[in-house]
Amino acid sequence: MKEFLKTNTVTYNLMSFTGFKSLLIFSLLMEGPKSYKELKEYISNHEYLHENISYDTLRIYLNSLREIGCNISRTTIDGVTKYSIDSHPFKLKIDDKQVKSIIKIYKAISKTIEVSDLIALQQFFNKISQYVVNDDLKNKLKNLSPLNNISPQLIEELRGFAQNNTEITVVYNSQRSGHKNITILVDKLSINNGKLYVSGYNSEYENYSSFLVARIIKIVSVNIKNRTLTVPDLTVGYEYKNIDNDFDILGCEKIIKNDNDKLIIEITSKNKFEIMQRIMFLSNKCKVLYPESFKAEIIENLQKMKEGYFEK
Repeated sequence: MKEFLKTNTVTYNLMSFTGFKSLLIFSLLMEGPKSYKELKEYISNHEYLHENISYDTLRIYLNSLREIGCNISRTTIDGVTKYSIDSHPFKLKIDDKQVKSIIKIYKAISKTIEVSDLIALQQFFNKISQYVVNDDLKNKLKNLSPLNNISPQLIEELRGFAQNNTEITVVYNSQRSGHKNITILVDKLSINNGKLYVSGYNSEYENYSSFLVARIIKIVSVNIKNRTLTVPDLTVGYEYKNIDNDFDILGCEKIIKNDNDKLIIEITSKNKFEIMQRIMFLSNKCKVLYPESFKAEIIENLQKMKEGYFEK
């Protein structure tokens, strides 16, 4: 410890090689079946070890892992014997109270998190899921994700298009008109109300729009000649009453005025639909102040919703 505090580096004197190699072999076998040759080459090329282990030495480490509860199997295919860990005693035990806390935190951060961070978070949960014994937690985390049932390849492609403002045409499963081709000059991917959207300039409607990624059937064409997105920002001011602990300011919002029981907030975006969603989400705690044109649209939408409830 004194040596580490003095030099801030790991040296041979600070390592228990027996313990380290046991953990290393455990980690390698958890990745998938490995042959003696593969394990030997990895340890030989390791930055700290550079050691050639014999088969007898490997057998000692495997038996040590068995002694602590690892179930190690051996299979031979085409004359090559490989070892793998089928089960082990190292499980994450999470009680019901902890499950609820994890779900609550996940719900909160997944509303406004960047897509890249959400992907990293999902990969983290996928990685630790093999150690989690609580099946209820596994299922809830999987179903909560805005990326659930969406092709990872599609997400990666859309992220690339957003970075380069690429124009694409997709087959989109519209809730009103079914399958149709839609051309989008892609601007960004974002999470809104727990769902993944792709946003950009839509040539059909000649405006900035958002589309649910889950409704994209496939990408049918890509315009490699990128265009410049010139859609102006829209700024909407609204009043938010009855401030509570669950209210979070979005990255596209700023507080203009703070009274004791209300906030005056401005939200700025190229995407009118995104602003409309935000206002609707805040429901009766929110009142649009300006501009008048957007205020009129909100009132019109609310009236249509009201009329829908009284239709026979």
